[in-house]
Amino acid sequence: MLKERYYSTVEYIDRYGKAIKELHIYCDIGKKPTVGDFIEAFRKIGLELELNDFVNLTFKPKRPHASSIISVKVIRTTKDHTFKPVGTETEPSNRTGTR
Repeated sequence: MLKERYYSTVEYIDRYGKAIKELHIYCDIGKKPTVGDFIEAFRKIGLELELNDFVNLTFKPKRPHASSIISVKVIRTTKDHTFKPVGTETEPSNRTGTR
């Protein structure tokens, strides 16, 4: 299944301060990232988070006492228009059909 890539700017607040990082989200072609896509992306980097505030896209750890993360907030998400999935039918072919 082919995917599109989105970049998300995410603010991590932990017990030591604040950090802004970039997160890659992959979605089916023609669809925008959902809350489930964000939760799956966080899970892939080792964070077990749940949605705390839908309007502001703020997430909290499922087990706050076992995590140094206090909250994670999605600041913005943009589509990567330069990303080309391997194996797409829209790729230009270098074959001419003759030998």
